[in-house]
Amino acid sequence: MSSTDINYRDFVAFVYKQFEDKLSVQEIEDILFLEESYNKDSPASVGKALRLNRLVFSGIRNSGAVLNFDQPFHSGINIWIADNQKGKSTVFKIIKFALTGKDSIKKDIKPWIEEILLEFTVGKVTYTCHIDRTGRDRGSLYRFSIDQYKSYKSGFKLDTLDKQVEFSFRSALELEEKLQSFFFEQFSYYVLKFTQKNSAKDSVDLNTSSLSWATYFKSIYLESSNYKHLFFEQEGIGLQGKKIFEMVLGLPLTYPINMLKVQQDLVNVSLGQLKLVSGTKADTAKSLKAGLEKRYNEVTAELQTGIDNVAIIFQERPLLEEYAQVQQRVARVRKVHRELTESYQGEKSRQNRIEDESDNLKSDRKKVEAEIVRLQRQVLNMELYSQSQSFFTNLDIKSCPHCEITVSETKKEKEKEYHVCSLCGEEPKDQKIEKDEIDQKSAQIQQEITTHQQRLEKIIKSLDEKKVLIGEAKKNAENYNEKISSLPSAEADNKRMSEIEEHIAQIGREREKHKEQLEKKEQLIKEQAVLDFQLEEIKRAEISPVSEEFESLNLKRAVLEFALSSLEKKRSRLNQDILEKLETLILKEVNAFGLKSITKVSINEKYELIYTQNEVQIGFNDLSEGEKLRAKLAFYLSLIQLDIEHSLGRHPRFLIFDSPGSEEMVPQHLKGLAEIFKNVNDRFENELQIFVGSALREFSEITDKKRTFMKNADEFVF
Repeated sequence: MSSTDINYRDFVAFVYKQFEDKLSVQEIEDILFLEESYNKDSPASVGKALRLNRLVFSGIRNSGAVLNFDQPFHSGINIWIADNQKGKSTVFKIIKFALTGKDSIKKDIKPWIEEILLEFTVGKVTYTCHIDRTGRDRGSLYRFSIDQYKSYKSGFKLDTLDKQVEFSFRSALELEEKLQSFFFEQFSYYVLKFTQKNSAKDSVDLNTSSLSWATYFKSIYLESSNYKHLFFEQEGIGLQGKKIFEMVLGLPLTYPINMLKVQQDLVNVSLGQLKLVSGTKADTAKSLKAGLEKRYNEVTAELQTGIDNVAIIFQERPLLEEYAQVQQRVARVRKVHRELTESYQGEKSRQNRIEDESDNLKSDRKKVEAEIVRLQRQVLNMELYSQSQSFFTNLDIKSCPHCEITVSETKKEKEKEYHVCSLCGEEPKDQKIEKDEIDQKSAQIQQEITTHQQRLEKIIKSLDEKKVLIGEAKKNAENYNEKISSLPSAEADNKRMSEIEEHIAQIGREREKHKEQLEKKEQLIKEQAVLDFQLEEIKRAEISPVSEEFESLNLKRAVLEFALSSLEKKRSRLNQDILEKLETLILKEVNAFGLKSITKVSINEKYELIYTQNEVQIGFNDLSEGEKLRAKLAFYLSLIQLDIEHSLGRHPRFLIFDSPGSEEMVPQHLKGLAEIFKNVNDRFENELQIFVGSALREFSEITDKKRTFMKNADEFVF
């Protein structure tokens, strides 16, 4: 158990102590029980980043002209500079669609686009999302590049790549659901819930909504309409902005606090409804009951006549349940395949690296062996020289070989004394090398040979070790490859999913034929359910006192309030370190971006940013328009730096800025903003990826030329 974990049993016991005179341990556990662990959250980075590599889309414009867009992307800042209404936002919305399944492309441009290919990398794995828009959206997410996709497509092999298909889809809704599951798994995200009041006038009911992957994507795709807000315009509804913040940071205890808070809101609504019902129940029960019973009988009779007989009974639920089971089975196989593939690639990389090291050692071995041979030749030459010199030195010359005149002892003595040859009488110019000197030099060379031989032994030993390691890596890779090959094929499951999809589509077509009758039937069923509920309420009021239900709900609310208060206090302690690190990073960035008047940044208990500016505490919304953009950029960069520098948080290190600077028309502000982006690119070029779309030519120098896509005046991006 990590330092951020909470022991669920101990927590239940802790809460029970406060209510042991009113509730049992089991009753406390029933209130506090959640479907998933209280320790679901972790601030530790998942160690993955999202990076786009290439975008390709094609189609036909309404003018009949062919549309072909193919753009590679790079790390650091990528910028499009073009006039307004020239397609920058459309490119970003196509990227958003391929990453979330949410289609916000303008209606007049949407029909132009027939095919989309987006290549991206998550961690070490490259994916390509292919979307065919010629009709109902369909396609697949593949585990390879766009170039590989085109190669497989040209060779008619796409239908044979089950193990390299992450998932396939047959509608935009299915794409959205599967992309959410995919990215939730990649970055350890999950659904957070929130409640909001029913829009119906005078309603006391609450609707429960969820934060999807598309909502979390708002912390990545920063649209021009939302620069006035830290996250987006409706972030206050259900505290969605706070929940995005909590999810991106991975703050401990976020899940249990979120789920218990939803329960608390629902209990409060139930209490409000009970008060409303109890206040009027006694006065209206008698007058209402007769009218309700009469209408209930009329609705029941109408349902039992022709309408109920006309409607076809559509049994979708078993199909959907089977589809979910098959889909989960396919997903499990694909997950295992992905993990085995990563392990296989890791072992192959290890094998290649060791083989490179072995090749270098073999080269060193040849060089050392050649040097030993060269030195051994030197020793041999010196020995030959020494022997020949010794031979001639030890000769005792009796007479001149030319004239046969006897060499006298006097000449021999003179040769020793004056170094004059006893035969020719000349004094030699070249000095003879003494034997001691030759022996010394020979010993030195022998020592060099010994040193090289020792080095050669080490190289040979290392080569033997590398050979063993290469064998191990190769064997491991083969084992992983065998496991990959032995995985079951998903062909049958994919076929079954296609059959289910077609069946469901058929049900939809049949339902459309009987739409009017079914709608009327559904209205009657709803009305019958409401009438039934109202009659049951009246009946319950007649049988049991309302005070018991009030007491039960009030007690449940008290338990939830105490549990939430305890969890929030614990979370405040657990999160202190990560929030302090983030505050420090944000302050450093806002100051670097020119907001020197801000001397402190803090995050309060509601997870709102509080700036101390000119010794006055203000919120994000209190900043000027020119300050907000800088503060927002500083905030998101700090989330990414938290991962880079401290391995905390779960931001994908990927941002889209659509038309920044629209509120910063003062020249010095524009220049300052351009300098900020340039500074960000210089500092974090290899750590993150940012896309900027702007009509401002002042931004043309914020990154290098290969990342700058500038269009002439009045020229379209695509």
